[in-house]
Amino acid sequence: MMKKIWIYFAISSLLSCSSGKNRIYKEDSNAALQHILDKNCSHKETTVIGVSLTVISPELNIDFSNSCGFDSLEKTSLVKVEQPFRIASLTKVFVASAILRLYENGLLSLDDSISAYISQEHITILRDGGYDPDKITIRHCLSHRSGLYDYAVGGPEYIEVASKDPSKRWTRTEQVQFAMEYGKPHATPGVEEHYSDTGYVLLGEIIENVNQLGLAKSLRQLLKFDKLGMSATYLESLEKRPDGLLPKVKRYMGEIDASDWDNSIDLYGGGGLVSNTHDLTVFLQALFNGKVFEKDTTLDVMLLKMGYGDRSGVLPAQRLGFTSIIGKKSGVEVYLHSGFWGTVFMHIPAYNCSIALNNTYDGNSDVLQQTIDYVLAKGKNKKS
Repeated sequence: MMKKIWIYFAISSLLSCSSGKNRIYKEDSNAALQHILDKNCSHKETTVIGVSLTVISPELNIDFSNSCGFDSLEKTSLVKVEQPFRIASLTKVFVASAILRLYENGLLSLDDSISAYISQEHITILRDGGYDPDKITIRHCLSHRSGLYDYAVGGPEYIEVASKDPSKRWTRTEQVQFAMEYGKPHATPGVEEHYSDTGYVLLGEIIENVNQLGLAKSLRQLLKFDKLGMSATYLESLEKRPDGLLPKVKRYMGEIDASDWDNSIDLYGGGGLVSNTHDLTVFLQALFNGKVFEKDTTLDVMLLKMGYGDRSGVLPAQRLGFTSIIGKKSGVEVYLHSGFWGTVFMHIPAYNCSIALNNTYDGNSDVLQQTIDYVLAKGKNKKS
């Protein structure tokens, strides 16, 4: 699931940043970023309950990870930067990356029909719902151009139903069926972009069937979690929780504590991973620096720098997993994704900079905006 408002926050900050905005920061990077956290969490007028922030940029000599505020609305415990949390739709970037690992290993083509890899039961459900799964490709699902109605946030019905029985254990099949019952096809596959968790839960199924392992083991193996030292990252309820982790940061649906809702509401590919901001930046650094994919060209395929068939030469904002934004003033390209609970991560290739931020409660954008402004100003000053 995803709150698109988070992407709007990121767009706003990138398009409004100015070259001199951060001249007030004369300290080193750690002090400057800590100042951003402190002023947003300690100010009496702030709406920030708690926030964790990690910024890594070897090029800009930034290696920062810290937190401020509380890990719940009850404000009984300070949030610690090591604390894990449900990352919701950020999981889609990991799922897309796993699909691309299978692609580079020659186990599938991105232009294969999904019907070659999903169950006959799901093929039948899709056809009964008005779709032709033979015409929906893996690439369509990756880029949200499948035409599939989003079972999770296409309308209010899923949250309404889930909230009536928070302990219900949802299956992937039930979620696909829910999309058929409460929505209609948006368009012919490949024609229009419509964000779809439904497409990503089917991608999760494809990973399981092609890799012949469960989704949790497949993500861990294909994306090298253990080799990268991502000790706080796991697919909740589908694999053992790593030893030694602190309690998860609370999650809220409005003011309702949804922390103990069964995580199957968002599990099978559209969401499901638990992580922390440090691990998220570790993954981005690895992905953009040749430590996840085996072939140099695979990242280009993911970012549509290679193999994109549109002859206009204009790349869409939606890539395979990521959204791309280019700041009008900065001219800097950023790849990012946001999550339903108030989480966002992004990578700025120009400065080899990875940023991950998690809010305890909803999505105040101030820390994110000021962090991006600081990074861009520091990057510009270094080049000038």
